[in-house]
Amino acid sequence: MNLVEIRHKLHMMPEIAFREFKTQAYIKELLTDFAIEYEEVAGTGILARWEGGEGPYILFRADMDALPMSEETGCEFSSRNEGFMHACGHDVHMSVLLGLVERVSIYRPPVNILFLFQPAEEAGGGAELCLKPLEKYPIEEVWALHVTDEYPEGTVNTRPGVLFASAYEIDSTFEGRSAHVAFFKQGRDAVEGAMEFLRRIYESDTGEYVLRFGLIEGGRVRNVVPDSCTLYGTIRAVDVSITERVVAEIEKLGKRVADGRELRYLQKVGSRYPQLVVNRGLYEKLCRLVDVNQVEMKYTGEDFAFLALRYPGLMFWLGTGRGEMVGLHNSRFLPSDSVIEKGVDVFWKVITDRTLSL
Repeated sequence: MNLVEIRHKLHMMPEIAFREFKTQAYIKELLTDFAIEYEEVAGTGILARWEGGEGPYILFRADMDALPMSEETGCEFSSRNEGFMHACGHDVHMSVLLGLVERVSIYRPPVNILFLFQPAEEAGGGAELCLKPLEKYPIEEVWALHVTDEYPEGTVNTRPGVLFASAYEIDSTFEGRSAHVAFFKQGRDAVEGAMEFLRRIYESDTGEYVLRFGLIEGGRVRNVVPDSCTLYGTIRAVDVSITERVVAEIEKLGKRVADGRELRYLQKVGSRYPQLVVNRGLYEKLCRLVDVNQVEMKYTGEDFAFLALRYPGLMFWLGTGRGEMVGLHNSRFLPSDSVIEKGVDVFWKVITDRTLSL
C-alpha cells in the first residue's frame, strides 16, 4: 500500500465534523482490502478491530475532520473541496493509522488492537460520542499522535501529566433595543455592552487561564443602533475545574454589564473538552522504545482527552518542522509525507513491546 498516495487522496477530500462521508467510505474500502473487521461509530467514524489473542485491547486513534478554510499551500494535491482544508494534519493522522493497520494485517501480532478513526475532533466532541461503543471492549491503554511544525521533523515530543489544556467554547450575547442613530438615546446599544464586557474581561486577566474571543457579530445596518451582539470565544486552563469556575465568573460579569446598561445577557457553552492527561506509566514505556523530548504543556485543546480520562492514555507531538513554522490551522500548513512512516514505526514499537511482554 502506498501511504503517500493515500495521504494525498485524503488531503484532497477534506470534510468538516460529522460530514466525513467520502473520507469514511474511502477508509472502509481500504479496511476491506486488509480483511480487517470494522463497525461505524459516532455517525461518520469507524472502529476497526484486530483480534490476535486473549486479553485486553490496545487502542490507536486518528481524527478525521478538516477545517472550513481555503488552502494556500500550492501543492499538487491541494484540497478539491473548495473552502475546506486539512489544516491540522488529520490527513497525516489517518494515513499513519492506516499504515499501522496494514502492518498488523501482514505480521499478525498476537494481541488485540482497536483502530479508531474518529470524526469531529475540531468541533462537536466526536471522541466523547465514541465512548459508548468502546464500552464492550476491555481496553487497557489508548494512543494517539498529533503533527506540528513547532518541533523538528520526525521527533517525538510529549510529557507526563497535562499535555493539552481543558478547552471550552463560549458564546456571550448582549440584547438591547434598536433605534435610528439620529435618536440613539431611544435605543439600547448591544455593541456598547459587548465592548465594555470585553474590556473588563481582558483587564482582569490573571494568567491562570487563557480566555479570548475570536469572532464578534453585532448589528445589521450602519445607521441603526444594534439590538444584538454576540462574542464567540474559548477558555483554556490546565484543569476543567478552573474552566468551569471561569464560565460562572463570565456569566456574572456579563449580567452586571447588561444590568448597568438595561440590556439582557445570554450565555451558551458549546464544546467542553477536559484537559488531556498523559499517563506516566505509558510515558515511561514510550521513553524506553524511542527517543522522546519532554515538552511543556500547551493551551491547545484535544478531545482525545475524553479517551485519556477513561483509559490510561498517551498522545505525542510528531514533529514536522523543516525550519519555517507556520503553525496549525494555517492555510499554508503542509506536513511532509516522510513523517507518516515515522508515526507508524512508533505505534508499531508499542505493539511489538506488548507482544514481548506476553
